[in-house]
Amino acid sequence: MPSRYRLAEHPDFTETLSREDLAVLVERGSLGRGEICEDVESGRSHTVGELTQGRVGGSSGGSRIGRPAYVEIRADGVRSEESEEDDGEEDEEDRFLYTSSGERILYHGNPSWLSYSKALFLAVLLTVSGALAVPFGLRYAALGFLCSSSVVLCVGIARFSRDYFVTEDRVEVLWGLIGRSSKEVRIRDIRSIDVREGWITGLLGLGSVDFSSSANAGIEVAFDHVRKAHRIKELVRRLQRMNDGDDD
Repeated sequence: MPSRYRLAEHPDFTETLSREDLAVLVERGSLGRGEICEDVESGRSHTVGELTQGRVGGSSGGSRIGRPAYVEIRADGVRSEESEEDDGEEDEEDRFLYTSSGERILYHGNPSWLSYSKALFLAVLLTVSGALAVPFGLRYAALGFLCSSSVVLCVGIARFSRDYFVTEDRVEVLWGLIGRSSKEVRIRDIRSIDVREGWITGLLGLGSVDFSSSANAGIEVAFDHVRKAHRIKELVRRLQRMNDGDDD
């Protein structure tokens, strides 16, 4: 009898799996080669890559797990739509990331650098000032460059301390450095999605996406100053249609 394996860190996969099943999961991008699985009979741990070596791209047709259609999302929006006909594709193991609860992350983004245009313009002025101060002494030039670097560092910290996520079940915003706060709303509960673009930010390709539900009158989750805001809206609407189809 072929060996069976269990994925302890993936609550979505509660059944034991064969090597062919693992190969299909790796091929469609639902599982990485570095994931750890356990042999049900012997209790030994293996990486998925060890068990599926030579099987990805040529897994048997008798596997219990099919390869459904899916949508690949980059940090700036929809990348491509794939289906069962894409059997000749290259290895997809790193296509998706997962949350700690096992939800697949379809979008992860931060506020755009361009949303901090004033601070970045100040950094440019300080850099130019430092360059012009070289004839008057290296101390003045170094001070200008130090101030410019400090501004850029502050902008980077502000940007990367705010994260936007869209998973299969929810949209969420996290903010903070040490103490991380979050706010989320389930996909099925979203009732309105508003996109805001100013005439200047619109030219730069920036917009904000506001998500509201019937539970509250105001905005519950907002993705501020993100690129391709309309594509994020389309992604969430597509997920809502998929959820409605599942409910039927």
